[in-house]
Amino acid sequence: MIKKTNAFLPLLIPYKKEILLAFFSILVTNLLGLAFPWVIKIVVDDILVRKDALLLNITVVSLAVIFGLRSYFGYLREYLVCRVGEKVVRDLRLRLYLHLHRLSVRYVENTPAGSVISGIIGDTESIRKFLFGGMIDFLYSFFNIFFVLIILFILDWRLTLAALLFFPFFAGLFIKFTPRLKAGHSFLRGKYDELTARLNEVLSGIRVVSGLAKEGYESRRFALRQEEILEASLGSHRMGILLWMASEFISSLGLAVIIWAGAKAVFSGRISAGTLMAFYSYLGMLFSPVIKMVIINNYYQEAGASLERINRMLLTEPAIQELKHPVVLSGLKGDVCFSDVSFAYDNGKWALSDINLRVRPAETVALVGKSGSGKTTLTKLILRFYDPIRGSVFIDGHNLKTLQLASYRGRVAMVLQDDYLFNASIRENILYASPDAVEKQMIRAAELANAHQFISALPQGYDTRIGERGIKLSCGQRQRISIARAIVSEPDLLILDEATSSVDSETERLIIEDAFKNLARGRTTLIIAHWLSSVSYADKIVFIDQGRIVEEGGHFELLDKKGHYWRMWQEQNRDPVLRYDDALQKAD
Repeated sequence: MIKKTNAFLPLLIPYKKEILLAFFSILVTNLLGLAFPWVIKIVVDDILVRKDALLLNITVVSLAVIFGLRSYFGYLREYLVCRVGEKVVRDLRLRLYLHLHRLSVRYVENTPAGSVISGIIGDTESIRKFLFGGMIDFLYSFFNIFFVLIILFILDWRLTLAALLFFPFFAGLFIKFTPRLKAGHSFLRGKYDELTARLNEVLSGIRVVSGLAKEGYESRRFALRQEEILEASLGSHRMGILLWMASEFISSLGLAVIIWAGAKAVFSGRISAGTLMAFYSYLGMLFSPVIKMVIINNYYQEAGASLERINRMLLTEPAIQELKHPVVLSGLKGDVCFSDVSFAYDNGKWALSDINLRVRPAETVALVGKSGSGKTTLTKLILRFYDPIRGSVFIDGHNLKTLQLASYRGRVAMVLQDDYLFNASIRENILYASPDAVEKQMIRAAELANAHQFISALPQGYDTRIGERGIKLSCGQRQRISIARAIVSEPDLLILDEATSSVDSETERLIIEDAFKNLARGRTTLIIAHWLSSVSYADKIVFIDQGRIVEEGGHFELLDKKGHYWRMWQEQNRDPVLRYDDALQKAD
């Protein structure tokens, strides 16, 4: 337990004063709670025998003071525990969240979203429940057992030793059931991860689910996973209940034996009736914490599994590492150079091979080719989401690996095919890239993106909330918001990745392409496009096929070569009637 919690000591250190005060409150509360059985002994052996009214009054007043102090320190203990617990979990969640942002895009892409969310929310809650619930109860029970044992030995050491004969049975139960409980909690947490991940996928793709009438199918899958969770959960509960009932049975059996032995001790005159009553009371206070510690063990096993998962995430080193003293850029010229770059994903297949490419400042370069040819991978290397396996990428003469990522990426903007918009207002989405921009800059960006007109027509204008992923807007409107967001950040380097391919209206496509020209003006721009007609104006067109650059040049230059680019141009611009006639001929 101590070894596993060491990783979280840095989180506890800032609150050491509150923790020490809580520890002191636990100690005082425990000691004050031990007074009542001794008072019973005094009442039975002294007050009732001598009929001493003064001693009775003193005892009752003292007892009232003790109860008052115990309530005060009990409140202080609980408040401090809750206060520190919530703060530590807040810090831990923040630590996990910040570490998640340090990890590479590859880690996030290869890890189910449900598992990440479950770790940040569910696992940290398990930690809080144990460290500041179960652990405090454990400490309270430990001190209780320690002090009670001292008092029991003082009252009668023979009866105390007889009671302790049953404790090895408790130890045996712990040794037998603890590994099973831990394995059960780990398995159950894994099932919850699967459920969370699937639920996240279904909610994100609800239009696909509804459009294909798969509600029933998804409901059945959800119910099946729920049944798996129910079975796993009941299995863990069964072991926990069995451990509890076995502990309670042993406690009851021990108590029965002690009642018999205690009565015999009174018959023989070895102890008084008051001493026996006090002994029974203290003995009850001994077995109760032991049973509580059995329950706390369940919390510990659950928290132990969570601690392991959190540690795995925190110990995961980012694949993209910065130098200790990276180069901080205040701005970019936009000179991009690929030198003998090759890259492969985890499947081992080369996505890019021997790429040599130069993009000069303020130049617009189009990357074209069939799907899966490596165009998007090339832009991911520019953003340093991944590092090349061979070769280097240079920005303004600097190896990309030497740059401070925050300062570099802050000068880059990208607009994707299905760019992400947040469940917030249009204003918040546009200003997300540059929160300090003033109203005038935001409106200017929207105008250049050809978005101001439709935004102004909305009932709440720029304060209109657009739903998750901008679902309340059309595809073209979402793209124009994304373009405005890119413009307001005033980037030096711009990446447009298939940003018009999902727009279903030719008019909307032309509006967006006009916005792209506004955005690209005066800055280095890389455009990934499926439709060649949308990038014919580019300064340079690079045709990529199976991860290699096979052609490079201007639009007319490439058409004159009658190579890959020319063939794709012919396919995309062939007359629809001729294409239909060709199909008929093939059918014949």
